[in-house]
This record gives sequence, C-alpha cells and structure tokens, in this order.
Amino acid sequence: MHSSDGAPQRPRLARLLREPTVHFFLLAALVLAGHRIAAGDPRTIVLTPELKSDLLRRYQDQLNRAPTSEEAAAFLKAWKAEEALYREALREGIDRDDPTVRAVLVSKMRERVMLQMRTPEPTEADLTKYLEQHRADFEAPLLYEHEYVVFPKAEPGAAEARAKAERQLSAGATPASLGLRSTAANVDRARIDQEFGPEVAERIVHLPPSRWTELETADRLLLVHLIRIQGGPLPAEELHGRLLAVFKAEQATKAAAEATRRIAERYHVEETSK
Repeated sequence: MHSSDGAPQRPRLARLLREPTVHFFLLAALVLAGHRIAAGDPRTIVLTPELKSDLLRRYQDQLNRAPTSEEAAAFLKAWKAEEALYREALREGIDRDDPTVRAVLVSKMRERVMLQMRTPEPTEADLTKYLEQHRADFEAPLLYEHEYVVFPKAEPGAAEARAKAERQLSAGATPASLGLRSTAANVDRARIDQEFGPEVAERIVHLPPSRWTELETADRLLLVHLIRIQGGPLPAEELHGRLLAVFKAEQATKAAAEATRRIAERYHVEETSK
C-alpha cells in the first residue's frame, strides 16, 4: 500500500542516494556548475567597457583619426567574429595540430622568454676576457693592396731591365708610362703565398709602403710596391660597442635557453604503444 503523500517511497530514495554511481554524477554536476559559475560559458565572449575602449583606441591609432559610429560598430562586429573563430580554433585543437600555428606560438613564447630575461651589465673584465676568447670575430681580415712587375729570369738582360725600371719608378714614373705591364692585387696573405711562395710573401707583407722593392722567386725577378694594408683590429670605440652588443646578446640567448629548459622540465612525456 502506498499513501497519497508518497511517504513509503522515502526508503527507496534513501537507498538510491547511497549508491556510489549517483555520488559520482552528483559530484561531476557540482564541479561543472562551479566551473560555469567561476569561468562562465566558454562560448560567451565578454566585452568589458575597458576592453571595448582599448580596442577602439587601437583602431583609432590605425586610422589616425576617431572612427565614425558606423566604423566603430563594423570594427567591433569584425572583432567579435575573429574572436569567435579564434576560440573555435582552440576548441578544435588547431593550435596543437597545425605545424604553422605551433611554430608561431613557439616563436612567440621564445620572444616572451627573451623579453623577461634580465642579464647583468658586463664589467670591463668580462669584455676583455670575451675578446681574448673570440678575437678573430672582432678583427677584419688583413688585405694587402700591392702592385708588381715581373721580369722573367729566362729573358736576356732581365736583371738590367729591372734595375733600370726600379730607378725610374722610384723617381716617380708609373709602370704604364714606362710601357711595363703591372699587376695590381688586393688579397689576403694566403693568396700572396700562393702567387709567390711563403718566403717572398713574408717579405711583401712587411714592405715599407709607397716604395718599389726588388724581390725574386725561382724563375722571376720582381718589382713590388706595397700600397696599403687594410683590415685588422677595429677602432677602439667601434670595438667596444660591438663587443658589448655581442656579449649581451650571447648572454641573453644563454639565459633564454636555460629558461626554456626549466619550462620543458615542468612537462613529462609519456610514450605509448597506441
């Protein structure tokens, strides 16, 4: 017999409420309701007055003038559409599955990490030590601009012809005015070694500038004129500025790499067979 007020049904309801499955679903419902209350509907785009004002301010900066009411309304409509597409893309996991999007996000995260780095200013001792370790990076390659005339030893009177030409060139004549064929070059030490051999090359790179000098190889008599030497260490002011910039950039890169490593250590990768 069941009373009209449903009292006999209470024991059955009590037994139902004691079921573990019911407890699970009730708890899940409470968690979902709490999440909705705290975070709101994930498909609800909240446009606060502050956000709206900021969006319109940036739009005004793009226009270089205040937008009309119609332009502002169209801009906000377009923003809402883009925001919806963005959130839908996140819901569908495009940020995880698309390699291009992943690359952009990773790059942005690296940039943010770099901006958050605070590297100390290097001391002069730091810069001096760094220069000693990387001196070649702060010196321009040495180039030797020179001109030379060749007198083959196999030709009769080569020595006399060279001596005569040396006197005339030293007096101010030019090879062209004497009808002599000269070769001009602006090359590094290795190229001079290749052309004349190491011993003659060593003499050439140490010649006094602006003077014709007699030299010779196994088969050639030479008149060589060292014009100037280019390259070598940078000027002190330029060197210090470049050294400081390179040092700080390297330190920032190392700090960012360390920060990236710490971020990666927060995550654990589990490999599965499926």
